[in-house]
Order: sequence, then structure tokens, then C-alpha cells
Amino acid sequence: MFDTNILIAIESAYKTGQRHQELKNAGVLELARLIEKTSRYGVFISPAAAYQELPPARRGDVEAAFDRFLADYLPNFREDPNSIKVPYAGAKMDPEHFSALSLERQKAISCSYASLLAMNVIHRLEALNGLEKFALYIDYCAEVLDLISLKELTIARYVFAPENGLTDQLRTRKVAITNNFVKLKKGGGKGLTPVKVLERIALNGANDLKLIAAADIVNNSREQFNFGIIEHDVWIATSDDKLYEFCCACPGYMGRERGGPLARYVETHTDVKGTRYWRDSIEIQQRRLEERYFTVDREKEMDSIVQSAFDIEADLLNGKADDYFRLRSWRSARVMHD
Repeated sequence: MFDTNILIAIESAYKTGQRHQELKNAGVLELARLIEKTSRYGVFISPAAAYQELPPARRGDVEAAFDRFLADYLPNFREDPNSIKVPYAGAKMDPEHFSALSLERQKAISCSYASLLAMNVIHRLEALNGLEKFALYIDYCAEVLDLISLKELTIARYVFAPENGLTDQLRTRKVAITNNFVKLKKGGGKGLTPVKVLERIALNGANDLKLIAAADIVNNSREQFNFGIIEHDVWIATSDDKLYEFCCACPGYMGRERGGPLARYVETHTDVKGTRYWRDSIEIQQRRLEERYFTVDREKEMDSIVQSAFDIEADLLNGKADDYFRLRSWRSARVMHD
């Protein structure tokens, strides 16, 4: 499964007079050799998730470059027999802004985007400690978004965690998560206002989680044939060092049916010494999830979450986001002690 940066690297290479060298420098030729070597095992390339991140105005050029790349470097490659060519619209759109995405794409990533945007605002509230930030965050997800996603919740729990008592492995995980969901790569914020930096961070993170979720779904699927069952094994090809380090540090975000989401995404870390954060945060998490179990709307429409994302963007633009969450922070004390 290709990340968008792979397709963009291919498109950029075909716009230069040194296509082969550019592809080599980007590591794409090494990837092509790996695909060619393993093609006899039924390896297929899936660019669909990457195409969804692209603005419709660019997808035509990117897809044309990708087709040329396959013809030049993987002439024996066959597309997945289940794949379907989908026509693309020609409207001009800026892929770097949530508001410029199609409504379908907005709905698909709205929970991740709104959650991560809120997390980044809360993370920068210096007056609150880690547990207060976590309580404020989960309260926002439950009461405003009316949807708590375990993936984003787990990310926030690591981001807000204090340094006290961290083992080397736990610190590696916290750093990888923070780098991917709280920061941009070096130079990524050039020319952006602080507000636009936060929006870019949240959008990049939401797109990463959507890519991982798509890969995870296929990774846990299988096809029944007369001769038996074929299980799928999915790999993500990306040039994003931050995403790679995150996936290495948090292998549970993709896995094969290991007890479902709760068992796969939640590690309590209650044995960490020197702080009550891990124990108290998991207790808050369990309590809020139990409270919502019988009341949550399992057929919730995503339009309201899309609107919540727009509301945070508006508050950021008007300089009101910090005050909004500070005013909500009184609820975090109730959440922690209920």
C-alpha cells in the first residue's frame, strides 16, 4: 500500500530530465526491485488510499506518472483483480486544508482530525498537568464530538504523559508518537502561521491514521477459494521517517486479530514508577468508556463531527481556541474525581 509521498516522488521524477536518478535518490527504484522480486507471491500495489489524499486537480498527473512508472520499471506487474478504476473530478482543491477536501473525505477523517487538532491545542496549555490535559481531552471527545476513538485516545495518553519513570522502550514510543502527531518534519512549517501549523499537523496525522486503518482492514481480511483460505499480508511503503518510526514503536496499530481494538491499542503501563499518571489516566479512560457503552450512538452521522472540526478551526483563527479549552478545563476536575 503506497503512501502519497511515494506517488508524489514518482510524479516529480517524471517532470525532470533525470527521471532514473531522481527515482533512485528517492528510494523508489529499490522499492520497485523488491516488488519485482516478490511478485511471484501475488504481490499487488494499492495506491487507492494515497489517491484519496490528493486534490482532484492533481490526481490525473500523478496517476499518469504512476502508470508510466509501472510500464518502465514493473512491466510484468498486474493490478489487484479486485481493483476498480475510479474516475476523478477536475475541480481545483488545496489538499493542505481540511475545508478544501471533498465532503466524503472530510467525513472519513473528521474524527481523527478534530481529535488531533484538539489534542494539539490542549497539549500547549502550560497551566495544566498531563493528567488534567488527558481528562480535558477525553471530556471534549465524549461531550462535544460524542465519539471516543481508541486510537486517538491512546495517542493523546502518550503525548500528555510526564517524563517521570519512563523506561527506554516507553520513552521511544512517546517520542515517536509526539514527533508524528504533535510536530511537522523539519521545514514543514515554512511560511505557515502558528494556526496553520497546528492544522497541518492534525491533517497529516489524520491522513496517516486513515492509511494505517485501510491497511489494517485488508491485513485482517481473507479470501475463501476452493483450494483453501488466502490471508492477506499488507505492507505500507512510505518515505515519511516519522510515520515509519511511529509504526515501529507502536506495532499494535497494525496486527492480526489480537483480541480486538481494546487489547491491541491499550497498554496500561500502571507499573511505571514515580508518577500516578498512567494508573489514573487508564482509570479515567475505563470509566468514561463504561459510561458511554449503553448510551453511545453506534450509527452516528459524521456531519456533526465535521462541523466540530470547523468550529475548532474557527476558534484557532479567531484566537479563541486556548480560552475555549481553558473554560472547559473545570470539567476535567470532575472527570478525574467522579
